[in-house]
Order: sequence, then structure tokens, then C-alpha cells
Amino acid sequence: MINITMVYSGLFADLTSLTELSLKGNIQNKFKPTVIKDDVFSELKSLETLKIDGPANVTFGKGFQNITMLQKLDLSGITGNCSFQRISHNMFLNMPKLTYVDVSACDILDIEEGAFGKLQYLEHLDVSHNKQLGFASLPNITHNLNKTSIRVLRGNGINCLSGIGTKILKRHFENLKHTNISEIYFEKNRLEQLEPGAFRLLPNTITSISFGENKLTQGRYILDYFFLQNIRVYNISVQLRPPPFPESIFEQCAEKTDVLHENKQYFDNEDIQEKEGNKYESMMNDFIGSKWNEHHVTFYIPKTLEVLYANMSRLYGTVPEFGINATGAREIYAQDNFLYSWDGPVHGMENIKIMDLSNNFCSHISKSFLKYARGLTTLRMSKNDIGKSLSSDMEGEIFKNTVSMKVLDLSYNNIVDLSAPMFKNLERLQTLNLQNNQLSTWRVKVDHMKSIQFINLKQNRLTTFGKEAQMSLTKLFQITNLSIDLSGNQFLCSCDSVHFLEWITGYRNRVVHFNRYECSSTSSHKFNFSDADNSLKLLKKNCKSYLVIYIVTSVAVAIMFSIIFGIFLLKNKWKIRYVIYRFKQRFKTYTGHSIIPQADSPSYEYDIMISYSAKELSFVLTDVIPRLENEAGFQLYIKDRDEPAGISCGEAIMEAIQKSKRVVCLVTKSFLKSTWQDYELNMSRMEAIEDRENLNFVHLIIFPDVCNGSISIQTLDLVRQECFSEYPEEECAFDDFWETLISHIKELNRH
Repeated sequence: MINITMVYSGLFADLTSLTELSLKGNIQNKFKPTVIKDDVFSELKSLETLKIDGPANVTFGKGFQNITMLQKLDLSGITGNCSFQRISHNMFLNMPKLTYVDVSACDILDIEEGAFGKLQYLEHLDVSHNKQLGFASLPNITHNLNKTSIRVLRGNGINCLSGIGTKILKRHFENLKHTNISEIYFEKNRLEQLEPGAFRLLPNTITSISFGENKLTQGRYILDYFFLQNIRVYNISVQLRPPPFPESIFEQCAEKTDVLHENKQYFDNEDIQEKEGNKYESMMNDFIGSKWNEHHVTFYIPKTLEVLYANMSRLYGTVPEFGINATGAREIYAQDNFLYSWDGPVHGMENIKIMDLSNNFCSHISKSFLKYARGLTTLRMSKNDIGKSLSSDMEGEIFKNTVSMKVLDLSYNNIVDLSAPMFKNLERLQTLNLQNNQLSTWRVKVDHMKSIQFINLKQNRLTTFGKEAQMSLTKLFQITNLSIDLSGNQFLCSCDSVHFLEWITGYRNRVVHFNRYECSSTSSHKFNFSDADNSLKLLKKNCKSYLVIYIVTSVAVAIMFSIIFGIFLLKNKWKIRYVIYRFKQRFKTYTGHSIIPQADSPSYEYDIMISYSAKELSFVLTDVIPRLENEAGFQLYIKDRDEPAGISCGEAIMEAIQKSKRVVCLVTKSFLKSTWQDYELNMSRMEAIEDRENLNFVHLIIFPDVCNGSISIQTLDLVRQECFSEYPEEECAFDDFWETLISHIKELNRH
């Protein structure tokens, strides 16, 4: 450390060519008055830039007049020690060639009127972070600046950290009206409003205005934007950031405020507002121009405005359909707001190149929102919730007109799926960021993007890539320098994904962080991406042996199930046939075509259906009909006599069974060999089981020629033993047989 009070004459005598000198941090007690020995510094004839501490009551004596080349003076307390509280009107009198003055963070309480107005060549003035100056000091600071060459004025943080919102009045800008100033900065000033008309006091040379990190609310002053004819950059960003804690609570700060004079009133009052009401009504018509069409309005803003910083600016609501007339606008930064629905379309966006809408809590984007964004090259929409809107866009209409797009950021948007033609018109796209979404499949067509360089699919839910996706990316790998980031996805490592693992291993040099990839916990095989070649060989070998086992097992299982199914069908064939018939019958009933009485009907057309083979017809005519119909009075169904014409044999049999109270089968050898009698017997049995719920419904008369054969045993297994009787061989026993049979049937009918 050099004690600035100990410097002596001749110290800098040999430094005749020195152009820049920094003595920052060489005052031990910044609150103790320290003399700046101007005669010592006068030896620096070529000095152009002086960076020095600003002690209390600092002065720059006549010796500084000899430093004719001095242009930049840095007294900032940010980079050194600065504690003087007052700038007198003659403080810089001996430095007339200064073009750059930085007195930021010096605890200045007061600046005399015209203190900087004597610096004819002054271009850059920084009075930032002197928190007690307040906007009320601006008239003194800017007094006579029209006699300087002022270009840049910085007044950041010239109000206390905490307190109610501040306001810029017309009187604060009054002295700037006739200057050639081009940039003004009033950030971190709790600025909430501007007096209407204040902007109109700024000269036409203004190209950049920065009101960042304030608390601006919308007001009538925005109509004055129309008068900023040459503005290029307008910054109203970071309007939500609170003052630092705990400094804002414990700081001892009392900023200077405007006072009321007897003959002049500098604050808005009701009278002034009433007088200017008509004027601002007219300005509203100019600012909100003629309608683009009958559904929305067009906002006219300065044609020279190129960049708008509106991030963290407390913008709230939807983005409706409207128009902007800003032919010079190129960049719009509106991230970190609350624009929760992007409806649009926004007309007049053709010249916008860069737009940032990230972190706006947006949950909806319409398909026409970007309809007029043909010139857009960079679009950032990260950290929103537009995944559902994108997933529902099956034809790629949202980005249909953004044909100039080069950078598209859709990260952190809860995107579950994207349609194949989503980016069909983005042929110039270079960077696509879909990081941290929920994509489980990738079917987006990208092979038309001949300029693509990077696709970020990090932290999604991808497990594999389909063949079409692999082919699409392969084409791009061959003609572009495309690299793709798939880290954070849990890939499925199994025999089904061998083709994918082989593909990604083959293009590992295009895959970012390939060696760090991992298989999902549900994978059936292990795969070491850091040793992909050997892992792939081992996987193919294992899958080949598994394939043989799989084929053999599949064939064996198929045969086994076929056998079981065949046995089931064979065992239940009559039940299946009966169920099918009943289903057809019910279907006909529902459609109004059924002519068959239902089984649960209280009466039947026939008492007994006689089932017999053609060879037993004579027996039926000579014995059965006389005995059961003529003598016993039963109404018999005899197929050769009663079968209706015009229907199939199977349907006729089922009708007869359902119309009869009982079925009596004349079981002879010819009966057992007949297919139709087999059908009658088994369908009668199924009727007994499924509908009548009584096996007595079927009665077998076993004739002597089959009584001792093996076939008769199989037949008897179809019904219970008490449901059959044997026809006698002796003629003397015939009468007893028929009497017993008739009695048995009548007994059954009574129950």
C-alpha cells in the first residue's frame, strides 16, 4: 500500500509517457480528509486515465491543469475507497478535458448545480450507487449538460434500497432536452412510475434506456414511447427482484426528495390531469393505431427500437391476438413473467429474430401463435408447461411458419409425446433442446434438417429408438456434424433392443457422454457402455441361445395348448353345439323372428318325441303309436309324420326336442350306427342338463340286439341307469313292458 499523503515532488518525473495510473485502495481512512498533492501529479504530462480513491473533502488543485491529456477520472468506491459527500460546482474546474467521470458509490449527499456542466468534452458520467442523492438531485446533475458532449448518463441506485415506489418527473429530464445524450441508465431505484410527458423531454438522440431492477407499473407514461423515435434498446427487465436482505432493513438512508415551490408545482395534480386528458386521448389513438382488422388492434412503437428487455417485468395475463408495428425490432426478452396462455397470433413479427418466453408459467400455446414469425431464428420457451399443446399438434402446425428457425429450446415443458411432422418446416434448425421432458418414444422426423448440429434429449424417459428413428438420425450423421445428448435416459438392455444397442454403439462418437449411459433397472441383461463392443458381443451370444430355447419352448407350449384345447372341444362338443344353437335361437327371439317356444313354457305341443332309426319305422307304426298314442293317449312326435317341411334336419330335431315333454329313444344297433340318432340322443341329453335340469327327460328303450354289446355300455353312460328299460325278448312280456312304461311316464308327468 502506498500512503497517498506521502508522495513527493519528482516521484513521477520520469514517467513522461505514462497514460494510465491506478492508485486505488491507498487511503487507509476514507473518512479522514486527505490532500491530493496536485503538484506531484502535474508531472504526468501524458496521463490519460487516472484511477484514484476519493477521500473526504477531496479537491483537485491547479496542478492538474498541466495534465492536458487527462480524459478519464475514476473515483468509484466500487473499485476503491470513496467518501466525499459533496461535489461543488468547481470541483473539476482544473480538469477541463475530462470525457469520462465516475463518482459512483462515494456516499455523495449533494451535487451543486452545474458541477458537470463546465466539462465541455464530457461524454460519460456515472453517479450510480450514491443512494441518498435521489431523483431530486437530477436537475442539479444535468444542469448545463447541454454545453457538454454527454452521451452516457448512469444513475443506477441513487435512491435508498427500501421505501415506497419512486417517480421520475418532467423536471428531472428537463435539462436533457437539448443535449445529444444517447444512453441513460436508472436501474435499482425503486422506480414505479414516470410523469406523463417525461419521455418527451428526452432528445431524439436517445438510443438506449435501461430501467431494469425497479418496480415499474404500467401507466399513462407508456404512451410517450411513441416519441422515442430513435430508440434501439429499451430495458425494463427484472422488475420482481426484491432489495438485498438484510441490508435493505438495517441501512440508514434518507434520499433527497423534491420540494414544492410557491410559484411552481412539479407534481401531477387533478387539475393538470384534467387539462391533459384530451391530449392523451389523442396520443392513445396514435399509440394504438388503426386496427389491423376488426378483431384486434395494432401497437405502434418506435421504428428504430431493436431490443426490448422485459424479463422479470411483472407482465401478467394471456397473449391475445394483436399487432405490432415495429419494423426495426429484432430481439424480445420476456422471460420470467406470468404470460400463462399464448393465444395470438401476433401480427407484425416478421422481422423479430430472437424471442425468449422462458419461465412464464404458460400451459397453452395455440397453433396460430407463431403464424407470422417467419423471420424468427432463436426461440426459447423452456420452463413452461406447454407439453399438452405440443402433444396434441398432430400435423406440426405450431411451428409451421417458423421457417428461419435455427435455435429452438423446449426444455422443461412436461412434453410426453411429439408427432412425426412436429418440426417438418424447420429445415434450417441447428440446435434443438428437449432436455428434461417426459418423452418415452422418439418418432419425430428430422432427416430434412440439413444444418442440424445438436439435439438435446437429456433427462427424458427414452428406453430405445425405433428403426425409423435410427434411419432418420443415421442419414443426418452421414451428411452433418450432428451430435446428440441422451444422458439421463434409462435404456432397455435386452434381446429385443440388440439392434438399437448395436446402432448407438456404432455412432458412439456422435453421442454425448456415451460412456456414462446406463441400463434401466427392468433390463433383462447387463450392458456396459464404457465397454460397449464386448458387451454387445456377449449380449448377441446370450440372445442367440435364448432364441433357440424360446422357439422350442414356444412350439412345445403351442402343441400342449392345442392338445388341451382339442380334448376340451371333443369332451364338450355336444354342449358347445347346444350353446351355439341356443344363442342363435335367442338372437332370433330378440330380432322378432323366433317361432320356437321357450323351454320354460307351461305347456308343450307333444308329450313324447320318439327317436328311432329308419329301420325301426315299422315297429313305430305297429307297436309304438298303437300303444302310446292310441291306447295311452299321449301326443307323439314322429319325425316321418310330424317333421315340418322347409327347415334343416338339425333345426327340426331341436324344435321337436323343445316342443316335447319327454324323449324316448328306441336303441337298436341301427340306431347306434346312425349319425342323426346320435345327434338326437346327445342334444336331448344336453336339453335335459342345461334347460330341463332333469335327466328323466330322456328315456332309453334298449332292444335285445344291443343289450350285451360294448356299445350299449358307452350309451348307458350318457344317462343315469334309472332312465332306461330293456325291451323283452318274449312276446308274452310285451304287454307288461308297455304298461310299466306308460305308468312310469305318467308318474313323471305328475311330478
